[in-house]
Amino acid sequence: MIYFFRRGAESLSCETRLSPTGNGYELLVTEQGRQRIEPFATIANMLAREHELLQAWRAQGWQDIGAPSRTRRTVPDRS
Repeated sequence: MIYFFRRGAESLSCETRLSPTGNGYELLVTEQGRQRIEPFATIANMLAREHELLQAWRAQGWQDIGAPSRTRRTVPDRS
């Protein structure tokens, strides 16, 4: 899931995803063109942190841009 926010001319995003190593989950936060990854062992911990960030941004005047985007992953046809 990806959330997009805007405040004035600034924008930020937050993406929830599986860890590419296969162990755990990640939040990929992009602010002012800089990315940071926050790793989590459990989905509950990741979702708690995501909620914390979203609430803080909204309280600081960030506005949601549209509905959250769900990224779709496709598996190549190997037939």
